[in-house]
Amino acid sequence: MPSWMPTVKPLLTIAFLAVFWTWESIAPLVSGRTMRLRHARRNLAIALLNTAVLALVFSAAAVGVSAWTSAQQVGLLNALNITWPWRLVPAILLLDAWLYVWHQLNHRVPLLWRFHRMHHADGEMDVTTATRFHLGEHLGAASLRLGVIPLLGVNLVEIVVFEILVVLITMFHHANISLGCMDSLARTVLVTPRMHQVHHSRQPTETNSNYSTVFSIWDRLFRTFRMRSGNEIITLGLDEFQDDRWQTVGGMLKTPMAALSNSMGPRLDNELGN
Repeated sequence: MPSWMPTVKPLLTIAFLAVFWTWESIAPLVSGRTMRLRHARRNLAIALLNTAVLALVFSAAAVGVSAWTSAQQVGLLNALNITWPWRLVPAILLLDAWLYVWHQLNHRVPLLWRFHRMHHADGEMDVTTATRFHLGEHLGAASLRLGVIPLLGVNLVEIVVFEILVVLITMFHHANISLGCMDSLARTVLVTPRMHQVHHSRQPTETNSNYSTVFSIWDRLFRTFRMRSGNEIITLGLDEFQDDRWQTVGGMLKTPMAALSNSMGPRLDNELGN
């Protein structure tokens, strides 16, 4: 592993967070929020917990699996025999497609939704919401990724480059900002703030759409793309988690234990024709 890899992602994460936090402070989409620092402290406390556990449990495993994949030349990209650096583009696209599948599963499978809804319960979405995921969701994603790496045949450099791209784009589209008329142009390629605000809407038909992480192509391809006409402010969060007790660190960690709401599972099944 190159010596720069262990430090580049955390340093860029801090830099991206600072850039979008500053942008939100100067030109917020929704102004007048008075508890930004408390909101950020809570979300970032969850992020620090997740980072510590994942680094302890999965970092060495991911490195080992990617090294074995490269040594054995297994997986789709190795079978296609695409040379570096040309294979970086299909590697990023394949990993992004996997995140689309994983994200949709988190909405369709009740057990996974129990954990993922902690992310959607944030009614004041901003750049720190991009770091607010339940540890259980991260553990599930990290475990499955150990099988995805050899299946796709991606190497460690491709994984790190993609993860940096994911951090940048997820912070961008969760930020409390507006691109104005540029949003419609940008979302022909990327997931934009307006597109992802629809995904965080309290309306289930909107929550169950726009699953893409980096590139918006997947929602268009699989017909899960949805936008609102006009520029009205979208009401964010989940009705059953409006109380502030669910926004504390302890409350967020307890989210999976709360009863499942009828507003998500059955309605989602009906929308998908199941």
